[in-house]
Amino acid sequence: MAFGLTLVIVGALGVVGGIWLALDKRAASIVGGVVIALLSLAPVLVGAAFLAWDTSR
Repeated sequence: MAFGLTLVIVGALGVVGGIWLALDKRAASIVGGVVIALLSLAPVLVGAAFLAWDTSR
């Protein structure tokens, strides 16, 4: 359960950081921020799957 929760927290921080970076007005920052935010969704989804699997047992 702790591993899944850690993944969700770290992924959420990555999403927030990517959105914060994308708020900059430079094109490279916008693209980089969107890429970081999208890639950070993977740990959130994996963590949610671990939490769902852990609670279903």
